Amino acid sequence: TTQATVDLSLTENGEIDHEWALFLVNQNNPLPQDYSIETKTVYESYMKFKMDSRIADYMIQMISDAKKDGISLIICSAYRSYEKQKAIFDSDVKSYQAQGYSYEDAYAMTAKNVAIPGQSEHATGLAADVLSDECPSLSEKFENTKAFAWLSENAYKYGFILRYPKDKTDITGINYEPWHYRFVGLYHAKKIKDSGLCLEEYIEQQKAGQ
Repeated sequence: TTQATVDLSLTENGEIDHEWALFLVNQNNPLPQDYSIETKTVYESYMKFKMDSRIADYMIQMISDAKKDGISLIICSAYRSYEKQKAIFDSDVKSYQAQGYSYEDAYAMTAKNVAIPGQSEHATGLAADVLSDECPSLSEKFENTKAFAWLSENAYKYGFILRYPKDKTDITGINYEPWHYRFVGLYHAKKIKDSGLCLEEYIEQQKAGQ
């Protein structure tokens, strides 16, 4: 198991940690076409799951610390290239079409659950789908696990937030995903957790200078 020891302080040299990581990727804020990162493996099972190398150690540390508390976290998706995202999206569209939906309806339904290529947080290398051996599939039932309770209490300490909360779907445009965690830095993660805001609301508040 890869071990990491990261600085879990809210600031770096007097400045807010990882300020660069606070940005939106959604329907209205697609990634630049030339966006690229260096990646590092954070979890390995049937394949290697990678994240942005600048924040990978925070995920590694979180998985390690959870294990010490008897929680076995599982990464089932992390960094995805544009091509990978497109393949997943197109597959879901075809699945809905096979059920009899028109292409337009299938596309719209897919976009509620899978980000349109270029609009996916997974392409940033800052997001991961985190499950556990209690619930190893992408299901809302994950919210009933000890792992979810642990993440709800501790994820912010490693710079991660629950990206798509249950009560914010009208703002995020994405269905509730209790498994999707996004790195924003320790300082902002704590602020977001304390505020109860989703990332869209928090960044809007930051812009307003509140």
